[in-house]
Amino acid sequence: MIEQDFENPRLWEIPKPFLIDFFVPYSVYDSTFHQWKMTSDPAPLDPCCTSCRVADDHLMLCVYVGDESYQPALDSLIEQAAEIESALKVKLGALHQRYLAQHEEENLPGMPDWQRHWAFLLSELGEEPEAQIPRMYKLTGISLVRCDPAGEYLAGYEFQTAWDMDHGIEILMRGSHVLASGAMLELTSTGGAVLDRAKATQAFFMDPGDLPLN
Repeated sequence: MIEQDFENPRLWEIPKPFLIDFFVPYSVYDSTFHQWKMTSDPAPLDPCCTSCRVADDHLMLCVYVGDESYQPALDSLIEQAAEIESALKVKLGALHQRYLAQHEEENLPGMPDWQRHWAFLLSELGEEPEAQIPRMYKLTGISLVRCDPAGEYLAGYEFQTAWDMDHGIEILMRGSHVLASGAMLELTSTGGAVLDRAKATQAFFMDPGDLPLN
């Protein structure tokens, strides 16, 4: 049995290894978000923090073990920074396309206030999805969690997103390979079999570049 304390995670700041220029100046569903007062506080694992309005070079590392067994996984993550960044961008692109389709099909029709706000966002961020992504997602944390049966470490990358201010998103990865995505901390913070939850998610959503779990 792997000893992890999911009720009392260890949290501290580390330098952000990639996606430093990504930040979230606007919210899709809240036309007042861009008027809130900015703070200089470091971005926590809180998707509603207004510090996500600006880019920064740090994030919160979250681990659930009481020892330093996570350190090789963190070292490997930093060594693979370029590959991980590339994989995250592919996954964010796939997620963004789904959010765009849902927004245009389900939210905008018959909603003139949202239509005006969306037109404002497009005027600020550009019409092309590739141009929107760096201003609709911000990496705020990395969660390292050990999983059965081999006790390997997986990483959850926690993002603030303009699409969901309440929940954010998490992208679960094994090394430089994306496994699944969910709400912020959804896949890594609840204990149990992390890989089983990733497999269950893959049964509903598999994007290009995701690593299938058999």
